[in-house]
Amino acid sequence: MRALIVGSTTIDVVRGVTRVGGSTYYCGLTLSKHLHDETHVLTPIDERSSNLVKRTFSGAGVRLHTVECARIPQFTIRDGKAVDVVAGDCAIPADVARRVIKSVKPDIVLVTPVYNEIAIDDYVELLESVKWVKVKSLDIQGLVRVVASGGIKCVWRDEILKLMSTVSLTHGHVKEFCFADDEVTVVRALVSNEDLRNSAVAVSMDSRGLYLITRGGCYRVPSLQVTGVDEVGAGDVFTAVASHYMAVEGDLQRAIVKGVIAASLKVSRATGNWFTVEELTERLSHVSPQRILPPATP
Repeated sequence: MRALIVGSTTIDVVRGVTRVGGSTYYCGLTLSKHLHDETHVLTPIDERSSNLVKRTFSGAGVRLHTVECARIPQFTIRDGKAVDVVAGDCAIPADVARRVIKSVKPDIVLVTPVYNEIAIDDYVELLESVKWVKVKSLDIQGLVRVVASGGIKCVWRDEILKLMSTVSLTHGHVKEFCFADDEVTVVRALVSNEDLRNSAVAVSMDSRGLYLITRGGCYRVPSLQVTGVDEVGAGDVFTAVASHYMAVEGDLQRAIVKGVIAASLKVSRATGNWFTVEELTERLSHVSPQRILPPATP
């Protein structure tokens, strides 16, 4: 498989330690190092972090495509969540992404913004135009983040739903679907949205697993029971693994379960191999999705 990840790489400060992060990093390592896909990343890059970012991705076997930027985002991470950010005006224009897609010819495209680096309307048009890509995935975290006094807050925009309708799989934490305050309302709204009938949505709930919303209704998918060590990047590992197996095996529910298993194992392993391909198969029977809502009536 050949994969392209579009989004901003970040510099993360975790317990006083500075390291490369962002969905491009966690998805990139997952696809290249763990699943052995030919992996490309399109990301903004700045002069200050250029050598570190290039060295990190090169060491992981990831091929880098870059857009110049004044300053890539620097996040403060606490308890596995981004709580503050300092960022320049970084963007990945859709026409640049289009050129890279045309050059790379990926089987999988993951759009993983971290802080407003994509223009939603432009990417709707772009993703609708590349119908030949086997799997297109989206993570919404960078589309809802706004810096306010006291840190990062979530602001929902209805046009996000249009972007979600152009992809095979959307992932986000339940708190990022902040058009509602409770998860029941979030899930019911997504199940009943007619524009999402041909897409799948995964709503993460940390250690409780996730809701999978498809044309068949809503399923509750539990996580593996593990001892948590490092939650950072677990959602990205899920999205990368699920996208890979959607493209390779064509079985959505099986791909989602493998993604959940990989994310759970990532939480339990801060360093080294986050998971193995063999573990994903061996533990399939440990995670059983249960349908909790039928499909919405047309």
